[in-house]
Parts: sequence; C-alpha cells; structure tokens
Amino acid sequence: MLFFSVSTYKFLINLAPRGKISAGSDFLFKRAVTVFISLCLAMTGLCIRIVGISTESVQAGKTVSTKSIDLTTVKGTIYDCEFRPITNSSTEIFIAAKPSDRAIAKLRNVLKTEVFESVKERMSKGKPIAVKSEKALDNSDEIMTVYVPKRYEDNCFACHVIGYTDGENNGVSGIEKAYNTLLSSEIKIPLVRFSADANGRTMLGESISVEDNGMPKTGVVLTIDRDIQEIAEIALDKSGAVCAAAVVMDVESGAIKACVSRPAFDRNNLADALNNKNSPLINRAFLPFSVGSVFKPVVAAAALENGIDGSFEYNCTGNVTYNGVTFNCHKRNGHGILDMEGALANSCNTYFISLAVETGAENIIGTAEKFGFGKPTALAEGIKSASGYLPKENEIDSKAALANLSFGQGSLLATPIQICSMMSAIANGGKSVEAYLVEGEIDSQGSFIKTAKRPNASCRGNKNKIKNECRRHKIRKTQ
Repeated sequence: MLFFSVSTYKFLINLAPRGKISAGSDFLFKRAVTVFISLCLAMTGLCIRIVGISTESVQAGKTVSTKSIDLTTVKGTIYDCEFRPITNSSTEIFIAAKPSDRAIAKLRNVLKTEVFESVKERMSKGKPIAVKSEKALDNSDEIMTVYVPKRYEDNCFACHVIGYTDGENNGVSGIEKAYNTLLSSEIKIPLVRFSADANGRTMLGESISVEDNGMPKTGVVLTIDRDIQEIAEIALDKSGAVCAAAVVMDVESGAIKACVSRPAFDRNNLADALNNKNSPLINRAFLPFSVGSVFKPVVAAAALENGIDGSFEYNCTGNVTYNGVTFNCHKRNGHGILDMEGALANSCNTYFISLAVETGAENIIGTAEKFGFGKPTALAEGIKSASGYLPKENEIDSKAALANLSFGQGSLLATPIQICSMMSAIANGGKSVEAYLVEGEIDSQGSFIKTAKRPNASCRGNKNKIKNECRRHKIRKTQ
C-alpha cells in the first residue's frame, strides 16, 4: 500500500500544472487528488479487515468449549429415627473416559461385554462416555472414577416403607410418594465435564472435571429404627413365611420402629417384582386379614369394661355347640376349668365363646371400635393403612355368629398395624396410642422440624428391651 501511495503521489506531482494554470488543468488535478484519497481510504479499510479476520481465526483456534454428561439424580434423604440414612446411604461407581485406545482397553477389563460393546462404539466415533461400573479404575488424564450417592441399598431394606420411584425420579409408593415434593425440592445432578475444541473434538490433554456431586440437605425423618427393622426382617425371613408382615411399635408413643412385608422386592429391578405371582409390591402390613385368636384380648377387655370380673370361670370340654354349629377348642380333650387369665394363656376358644355370650355383641363391637378396629390408621401425610372390617351389631344375629366373632373369625378383618395398636394399648396400661411413621422433616437449611403431633419418642429408650425380647425368642441378627 505504501508503494502504491508514493507512486501515485509522484504521478500527481507530474500532473500538477506549472506556470500559468488553466481552468481545465486545475480541474484535472483536483479530480486526481480526490481519487487518490479515496483509494487510500479503501485500501486502509481492507487492510484493517484482513488483520481482524486473521485475529479472529487465531482466537477461534484457541477457544475451548466443554461437553458434559449427567451421571444420576440425587433426591433428598430418608432417615431413621437416629438420623441414619436409609436412602443415599451408599455410593455407586461411574467411570468417565475420553475416546482413546488406552481408555477403551482399560474399560474392557471392568465392564460387562454388552455394556462394553456399546461404550466402545460410542468412543470409536470420538465421543466421551460416562458409564456405571461395578469396579473402579485408577484416575488419569483420560479416565476418572466418580463415586455418587446410590438411592437404594441392594438388600431390599425397608423397601415397602420407603417405596420406589419411576424413571423420572417421582415417588410411586411409600415415603417416596408421600413426600415426593419435599424430597424433590432440592435435587443434585452430578455430572462430568470434558474439554473440547471449537470443532467439538474432545481434547485429550485436558483433565476431566466433576461438578455438583453433593448431597441435598432436605429429607424426611422416620420413626423406623434401622437396628430393629433389620432384626424384624431377619426374623420374618427365618420364619419361612412367603407372604407375611411384621410390625414393631413403641407402646408409649405409637412410633413404628419396624414395618416389614414379605415377599420383598428389589427397587433396582422392578421388572422381577411385577412378574412375581406373590405381588411383592404390596405392603401387607397395611392390608386387612382375618384376625383369629389375637382378637380374644378385645373380648376380655369388653367383659372387664362391662362388669365381668377376671375370675369368671368356664369348664372347657373341648367343644361347644350353638345354633347347630359345633366350635372346637384347639385342645380337643378340653382345658378343664379356666378363669380369664388362664383362658388367655391357653387361648381357649370355648372359654371366650362363653365370655362373649355373657358380654354381648354390642359391648364387644363398641370396645373394638375404641381399639381402632373398622377405621383406617393415618400413619403420615399421604400414608394410611386399610380400615379392615368390623361387623355391625345387626350382623351378629345369632349365638353362632357371636361365637365366631369371639375368637376373631367370620367377617372380622384387621391390619397388622391395628393389631399392634390394640396390643400397645393393653401393654400401655389401657392408654390408647395412635400409630405413626414420620417424626419430622429436614428443610433446605438442614434444620430438623418435628411434624409428628405425638410425645417425643426416644429412639434409644426401648431398643434394648426389644432386642432382649428378640434374643429371648432366639431371633438373632446374622452376620
């Protein structure tokens, strides 16, 4: 440009009129100057643009973008009564890797064949990966092992109480469903981030980073005690029962310390549960069943409440007949003469048939209502057990029907929760307690807020008593 300007300048000097200046020559000179200045400006602008484009190209080549892969979704934690986590209590392994031959070779040693083939195909296209693994790998520039919170344990612990979530992490059953809003109010999504150039290619020289791999502060605190829950689960499994339930309750407060239903289900593999004919997704602790002889204490309580003394005696001969129906005692040759305490200890059918006839259907049904039979039990917000069925007085229209009711037969139905509440009232000196499952919530600041409108239930207070009782019956925790 400088050469052009100097040459043009000399040309203009030669054009400049000398001596007497005519109007024509003056016009030609001025026009040449105008053209010269215009060309200079144009060339200057062009040079500036060329330099600008060159600079932008250099910067673009140096620009570093990133690619990220979400690993999982971490919701708020569900705790036991001692603030020990029941969910998010363990970790699972993810391996993040850049697309390189060395990374592929290492992944081959830790991934299952079908998973590895899928990962290899993606990496062969130059794409980074993050995959769940049962084994960890040593970290390098190309590989990073990441430990993230695992929602559920592998042993189906308290599965019916906790419940499970769907593919979008929304609660479907149990506490997961009832407290889905709270547990989802603060979500962490751990992710791995890879550096990439302007063309989207993963940069092998840059390290892999992990972000947002933390734990939400929000949560729910249950009345469940991990230790007692585990003992109850082991006991039920040892019993050999296929479809069964067990409930442990603090008799003074109504706090449920253990709630077990069998069969259990694996929350990490719901397909098996859906195909199981024994319907493991059902929480049998909340469903009604025929009551049987555990109803006899209600008949005894009704008698005592209506002036019949505990010294009331009856001679059990092994069976009794009412309205043409014969009812047998489990001891076919009879227990002989029993009072109320002896009849309870021996679970004598014929004694309680006689006691029920003496007490009357109206009084027995009225007492059963006070114990909570025939109505649902609200255990927490959004969680309640079934009401069961308590027959009306007009349904007990004969002594045979009353005899059936006296030892828990006929149309009478109750849930394990109701039976546990009834027995707790008796053990508590006649003071009725309401069963409940949730002590409180943990807010976004990590502060515990008690929501249960119950007296403070000590998680430790009766634990040793319960453990000792389990040991007395030779129910021991296995290692």
